[in-house]
Amino acid sequence: MCYPAERFLFATRLFLSLFNTVAVDMTVWTLCAIALLAFARMSLTHPATPYLLFHGWFITGRSLAILNGAPTLFSWPGGDPVSAGEISRAVLLADAALIAMTCAWILAEHRNAVDQEFQFESIPLRRDIVQLVAAFAVPAGAISLLLWAKVPGFDAPQFAANWAGSNWAVVAQSWIGLGLLGLIYCDGFKLGLIAPFAAYLALAAYQGSFRFRLLIPVFLLLQIYIDRYGKRWPSIKLCAAFACCLAFFFPLKGIGQALQAGTDPAAIWQNAEREISDVFRGTHPDEMILDELASTLTLADQHGKLFWGRTYSGIVTVAVPRQWWPQKPGLADFEKEISTAGRPIAADGMVVTILGEFYVNFWYPGVVLLSFVVAYLLGNFFYAAYRRSYFTVARFAYLLIACNLIQVYRDGLISLFVFVVINMMPLSAIVLLHFVFSPRTVRTTPILQTPRVRRGSLEESIP
Repeated sequence: MCYPAERFLFATRLFLSLFNTVAVDMTVWTLCAIALLAFARMSLTHPATPYLLFHGWFITGRSLAILNGAPTLFSWPGGDPVSAGEISRAVLLADAALIAMTCAWILAEHRNAVDQEFQFESIPLRRDIVQLVAAFAVPAGAISLLLWAKVPGFDAPQFAANWAGSNWAVVAQSWIGLGLLGLIYCDGFKLGLIAPFAAYLALAAYQGSFRFRLLIPVFLLLQIYIDRYGKRWPSIKLCAAFACCLAFFFPLKGIGQALQAGTDPAAIWQNAEREISDVFRGTHPDEMILDELASTLTLADQHGKLFWGRTYSGIVTVAVPRQWWPQKPGLADFEKEISTAGRPIAADGMVVTILGEFYVNFWYPGVVLLSFVVAYLLGNFFYAAYRRSYFTVARFAYLLIACNLIQVYRDGLISLFVFVVINMMPLSAIVLLHFVFSPRTVRTTPILQTPRVRRGSLEESIP
């Protein structure tokens, strides 16, 4: 029997343990950020930047909220709440991964500065290929929006209903924005391109779902602006604008659904204010990624066996429409195997993060080793891309990966394929077509001129 005094002492020990863990985590994050800024020549597009933001917001920030009394995941009737001990373990594992990744990024910078690894021929970006893909993607995306999206004042024809639930129908809706981004990359921020792109973003926000297909194009647009004008970091005004976009990312689903339902604007604003307040308190459901990681670690232990890479098998069948193969394997089927009645992570569509994905496959050694390897490869690609000019395939391809890294860190390494190759298919097709055409054709085609690089820019600092 556990007496009240004993329960109080046990709770106190858990609190102190979590307090110490949070203190260690804040120290690790600060030291890693300082080391990366000093030795890795970071910039907005460096792969360490989104990871530091991800860790700081969803690991450090969330653990602080729990320390201040925020309820943990599954703290509802019938649920199995995540304990303080589980949170502490997840935080310390994330710290170990952050240290490994920091070492990898610093090593990548050193090796590329000395040996200039990963040398390959610089292929110039061709305007005619970009225009060809955009000429197909923009109208195809517009048609997809009319057929399968919710457009005010327009009713989709009945024959399109059969494919309304297909991921292909959803993916194609973003092609109009991606095609415009390709043209913006080449031709700059012209009003004739920015205006329709802004209209696309407004319509995407109105859908009330798939918010990352709105946020990622905005982040790519910001990266294009930074690169095109030879900067390393955005201005304070741009940072403030992007921070506002991040803040409204959380209530965006409710805003879109309320607009479709014709809800009073005052009520919509009140609900958005409440959700944004939850964000700053660290109690918003979308911020419980640390809790989901902690649950994944425990559920994987209870499952009793590792998956040894089987979680990545869904890549083989992901391109097949479910209308043609209703029982095809899913990308997160492993979650069904480890879920329990008290922690139904699969039924609730929760994420395991890239660290949880590594853990269920290869346990603790896999988390540290694969975190190091992934960071090292991304770092090498970053430095290789920035030894080339803005108008090269290497730079263009790197930015496609860089803008999706926050999604990869959140959902797992499999998202690198899903979001870059499938969800950004028109832009990935631009890269592929440059390799399909022979090098001789590439050399004889007039290429774009590289924008003037400002003094102190990233390109100027990399050998």
